[in-house]
Amino acid sequence: MFILSVLYGLGRALTARNLTEILATLAFICCALYLWLQYQYSYWRRHRIPYIEPSLLFGNLKGIIKSEVDSCALFQHLYRHEKAKDHPAVGIYVMNKPSLLIRDLELIKAIMIKDFNYFSDRHASSDPHSDSLGSDNLFFTKNPKWKEIRVKLTPVFTSGKMKQLFPLIEEVAREYEKYLHALEVDPKTNTKILEVREANALYTTDVIAITAYGVQANSLNDPNGIFRKRGKEVFTFTWLRSLEFKAIFFLPIVVKLFRFKVFSKETTVFLRDLINHVMDERIRTGLVRNDLIDVLIKFKQEAEEELKEGKKPFILERDALAAQAAIFFTAGFETTSSAMSLAMFEMAHNQEVQRRLRAELLEAYKINDGKITYEMLMSLKYMDNVLKEVLRRYPTLPFLERVCTPKADETGYSLKAFGMDFTVPRTMPVYMPIQAIHMDPKNFKDPETFNPDRFLPENKHENNMNAYMPFGIGPHNCIGERFAMMQTKLGLLYFFRNHYVTTCEKTPTKILLEPRAVILKAMCDIQLKLVPDPLF
Repeated sequence: MFILSVLYGLGRALTARNLTEILATLAFICCALYLWLQYQYSYWRRHRIPYIEPSLLFGNLKGIIKSEVDSCALFQHLYRHEKAKDHPAVGIYVMNKPSLLIRDLELIKAIMIKDFNYFSDRHASSDPHSDSLGSDNLFFTKNPKWKEIRVKLTPVFTSGKMKQLFPLIEEVAREYEKYLHALEVDPKTNTKILEVREANALYTTDVIAITAYGVQANSLNDPNGIFRKRGKEVFTFTWLRSLEFKAIFFLPIVVKLFRFKVFSKETTVFLRDLINHVMDERIRTGLVRNDLIDVLIKFKQEAEEELKEGKKPFILERDALAAQAAIFFTAGFETTSSAMSLAMFEMAHNQEVQRRLRAELLEAYKINDGKITYEMLMSLKYMDNVLKEVLRRYPTLPFLERVCTPKADETGYSLKAFGMDFTVPRTMPVYMPIQAIHMDPKNFKDPETFNPDRFLPENKHENNMNAYMPFGIGPHNCIGERFAMMQTKLGLLYFFRNHYVTTCEKTPTKILLEPRAVILKAMCDIQLKLVPDPLF
C-alpha cells in the first residue's frame, strides 16, 4: 500500500508542464545522439577514403551482431562490395568505431610481417579481471607479455618435440580406432552411420588431455566426462555465449564493461586446479613425459630464478602458466576436430579424392615395412594437400584482426606506399578477410571446387599461394600448426585405414555455418556412412 501511495503522489505531482519538459529533454537527448552517430559515421567521408555505408548503431557488422549471417558470409560481402573493388583497403565501422578492411595481399603482408611492430597486438581481448585464463594466454595477451610467452613456447612446437609427442597421440588414435570398430553395424548393408563432428571431438579432446595436461580423459569411452563437458561449454554458442565471443573479437570496450570471458568460472577452476595438481605431482615424482606440463614446469623454475635476481617474470603472475595450457585446450580440440570432420565430409562427396588418399596410406604403410611412424605420417603428401584444401575452404578463423600500435613518438601507420593518402591512427583495428581471400577466383582457380591438386608444384602457377593463410602469417601465426596437423593426420590415418565414407540420407549437401559463432563452425550435424574396408 505504501508503494502505491507513493506512485499515486508522484502521478499527481507530474503536471502537464513537467511532462512536456521531460519529453523535450528526451527528444533533445535522442537528437544529440543521432547527430553524434552521424558525425561518427562521417569519419571515412571526411578522410576521403572509400567506405561501405554503415547501418545505424551496428555499423557494418549488423548481420553478425544480430546472428543473421555467419562471419564468413559477412566478410565475403564486405570484401566483394562494389565500393571495395580495386582498393587495397576500404573503410568500415564496427558499431560506431572506424576500422579498415584490408584487401590487398601486399598490404596484408606488410601489416603481418614487414611492419609487424606497427600492428603487434590483436584487437580481440578478454577481461583480465574476471578471466585470467582467457586474457593471459598466448592468443589474447598483449605485448610485451605476448613476446615473452611466444619466445618461451616456440621450442615446444619444433619438429623434434612433435616426434616426441607422436607416441602419446598414436595411443589415443588407437583408442579412436577401437571406438569406430565398436559402432553398430547394419547387418543388411554392412555399414555404420556416424555423426563425425562429435566423434572427432572426442578424439581431439583426449589428445589434448594427454599432451597438454598429462592425464587420460577417456572421452572416447565416456563421452559425458568432465573434459568433454568443459570443452563443449566453451564452443556451444547460446545467445549469451555468442554475444561474449562477438564482443571479445569486435568490441573489447564492452568486454571490460560487462566482464565477458572466454572461460566460465567453473571451467577456470577446473583447468586451474588440474594444471596445478599435475605440475605438483610431476615435481614431486620427477616424472618426465616430454609434454606441455614438462615445459611449463621448466618455465616456472626459470622464472623463480629470475625472481631471485630481482626480475619480475610475467609467467609467475596470476594464472599465466595455467592460461597457456587452457588456450592449448580450447584451440587444440575444436579446430582440429572441425578440420577432420570437414575432410571426411569432402571425402564422402569426392570419392576419387578419397580413393587416392587411401591408396597413399597403403603405399606408405608398405614402404615403411608395415609400421606407422612419425616419418611415415610426414611422408603423406597427398593427405597434406587434402588438408590444405580443407583449410582453404574452411579456415577455422575466417578473418584475422590487428590493432595499430605505433611507437610513442609516431602518430600511426602511413598507407601512402599502397596508394592511399591516410595514416592508420593508434588503436584503430584492421581486419583481414582470410576466407573471402581464399575464395577469390583471382587467387585460386575455381575456388568453389574441392581440388587438392591445386597445391601440386606444377599447378601453383594457377593459384596465388601468397593468398593462403589459414594459420595466419608473421610473428602472430599459429604456434601450434605442426601439432594441429600431426594430430589431424594421425586421426584421419586411423579412420581411413579401416573405412571409406559415403553420404547417407542425412548427410548435408553443403556445409551451412553457425551464425552465432565467430569461428567457422558447422550449424548442423555431419552424418556419414562408414563402409568397413581394412587396408592394413
